[in-house]
Amino acid sequence: MLRLIIIVTSIILLTMSGCTSIPTGPSVMVLPGNGLSLEHFSNDHIICQQFATRQVSGTSNQNSNTNAAPSTSSTNEDQLHYDMAYIQCMYIKGHQVPVYGQLTGVTPAQVTSPYPPIALPIPKLTPSAKPTQPNHNDLMPTSPKE
Repeated sequence: MLRLIIIVTSIILLTMSGCTSIPTGPSVMVLPGNGLSLEHFSNDHIICQQFATRQVSGTSNQNSNTNAAPSTSSTNEDQLHYDMAYIQCMYIKGHQVPVYGQLTGVTPAQVTSPYPPIALPIPKLTPSAKPTQPNHNDLMPTSPKE
């Protein structure tokens, strides 16, 4: 009887651990690099998909050993790891990849402040003044006079 329970439990665990789904493709858009042909891009795309799948299948196996049932968060984590591996591979091969947090070629909007600008004094320079070596001791704070 004990042997039957062990066999049934093993089958259930193996079945449930096999339910984790490895992403089938990237969820990010990558564009061909400058001067690279579409054929070159397609070949790199396939190579990088295989690379990302190998990277995620290692983490999926580790996750399935610790969790009896797959969860949505592990599926999302697998997709995130897949995307990161895919982006790294495509970047190394010279393609244009998304950069999170900044847009290339776009100038940021001017930052406005609720405070008025501070007027800084402009030093007067005379044309006859000769450049001198900077004295780093001038940068040190002086001790208060007693």
